[in-house]
Amino acid sequence: MIHRSQYNTRYLLSLLLSLLLIAACSSPTTSPSPATTLTPTPATTPLTDDFDPPSPAWARFETTESAVYAQAGELYLEDRGKGVAVYAPLAGKTYTDTLITVQVRHVQGTVNNWMGVICRQQDEDNYYLLAISADGFYLILLVEDGTATPLVGPETSDIIRTGKTRNDLGVRCVGNALSLSVNNERLFTYIDNTLREAGGVALFADAVERGETSVTAFDNFTLTQP
Repeated sequence: MIHRSQYNTRYLLSLLLSLLLIAACSSPTTSPSPATTLTPTPATTPLTDDFDPPSPAWARFETTESAVYAQAGELYLEDRGKGVAVYAPLAGKTYTDTLITVQVRHVQGTVNNWMGVICRQQDEDNYYLLAISADGFYLILLVEDGTATPLVGPETSDIIRTGKTRNDLGVRCVGNALSLSVNNERLFTYIDNTLREAGGVALFADAVERGETSVTAFDNFTLTQP
């Protein structure tokens, strides 16, 4: 296992490989129903989901590489160790500015992982990722034209509850400011002007090392447009 305290070129390449392969597991076996997608009206009304059951707007699927499924009032993202990160897109709408809160819980597998939120996703090669790990690290990442660039981190924080303890994530993508909060405390805000167009929102999970598995559960999702 490569720990993030040993953050180096090898780690970056491993992370980039997973991110480049997410397209392989991003297509659900059935398409979400447009009639039941989550669309807030008016725009300032919070969009919420406690995943009991989840809205059909969340892509759910199963492949040999990964799976997204609902269980006991949570949405599970499972990385099955094939070196492919997994994300569950929220279908039906794109967003420019978003305030997102969601509870995240490491269920099983390696703690050398990432659990978080994607915002302003144009496609599989262009998006922002704001995430934490089960061993106490956080990251703000830009993926542009398939190239992954860490904007913040990986860094550790005592605010992040490690192991299988639940964490409350707050992700703010507003204007050129990207902010990550954990358990109601802001960890970092980064200013970046790369991706300013409206894009998709998704939940994300990844076991950093190929051959390692990781299962992450999400609950109580809220999205607000400021």
